[in-house]
This record gives sequence, structure tokens and C-alpha cells, in this order.
Amino acid sequence: MDLTSAAFVLSILVAATAAVISDFKRQKLLTYFFRPFTVALMMGFLLEVQKASPYRNIVLAALFFCLVGEIAMMLRKKKFQAGLASFLISHILFCIAFCSRLTGVKLRWPVIPLVFVAAIILFLTWPNLGRLRLPILIYILVILTMVRLALELPYQVPEIRSWLAAGGALLFLTSDSVLALNRFYRSFCSAQIIILSTFYLALLFITLSV
Repeated sequence: MDLTSAAFVLSILVAATAAVISDFKRQKLLTYFFRPFTVALMMGFLLEVQKASPYRNIVLAALFFCLVGEIAMMLRKKKFQAGLASFLISHILFCIAFCSRLTGVKLRWPVIPLVFVAAIILFLTWPNLGRLRLPILIYILVILTMVRLALELPYQVPEIRSWLAAGGALLFLTSDSVLALNRFYRSFCSAQIIILSTFYLALLFITLSV
């Protein structure tokens, strides 16, 4: 990793830490700045450091929709459905990016634990989803597909970038699972710290997988 890349990564980690702390302490102005700024830094990293490629361009587009979703979710009057739609598009784009490095789907074992996780989340949150049941169900299917494809990468392309993509996908699933449980099942005080920290690490790992 060259000096420019290291500086970007350090800046992203500092911004992400500031975003998590300011959000936890309910410092609105700092939160409104650092949460989108962290994602914007990752986009800047791809534009300034990484050479143009189909994979990079798709991940960059996915980060843009994550940025839109992040802004929607952090507003005082949360635009939850708008944020959900933005993140749904980002997951579809991540699926396309991962598929560009795969030749078919060969592993079968990831399906069982992923379905098990989805079943638990749906079982706990279903009674409180109301009109969001169909959108949430579609969202879960898409993110599970994204994680499934990411887990295929280290098997077919055994290199550090593949492991980063797989780790990022799993962290994204962790972030969204905690968000769903906190919002639709039972809220707990440390939820937002887990949601944001795993979210930013997920995006950073996927960004570094380019």
C-alpha cells in the first residue's frame, strides 16, 4: 500500500470513528458531517487511487447509493423507506461487481447458515414489520444473495481482495441484522454503535477489494 492509499485509509478510519462517537453522543452537526463524509472519502479513494475498471466503477456506484441511503437514515425524520431503497440498489450493484469476478456459483455450504440467519431475523421482526413486510423480504433476499456471491470469491479467486470483499459482505449483513432487530424487535443502547461501526468497516473492506 503506497503513502496516498495509507493516508486515505487512515482518514476513513478517523472519520468513521468520529461519526460513531458523534452519533452516540447525539452531536447532530458533527453527525451530519462525518457520517456522509466517511462514505465520500471511500468514493474519493476509488477515484484518486484506483485505476478505472468495471469492478471499480460498479463499487463506486454502489458507494454512491450507500451515501444516499446514509443521508436518508440519519435525518431527524428518518426516510426509512428511501434509505432502504438506496441500500437495496447498492446491494444489487455489489452483486453485479462480485459476479464480474466469478465464473458461476460452485459452493453450496453458505446457503444453509445464511437461510438460518434470515429465518431468525424474520421470525423476530415479522410481527412488527407491518406494511414493510414485502420490501424487507425483498431486501433480505438481495443482501443474502450479495453475501452468497462474496463468499464465493475466496474460493474461485484466492487472493486478499476476495477475502476483503467476503469480510465486507458479512459485516454489512451484521450491520443490517442489528438494525432490523433494534428497530423492529427490541431496541438496546449499544445498537447504533454496532450498526455504524460494522457498516463503515464493511464499506471499507469492499472498497479495498477493488
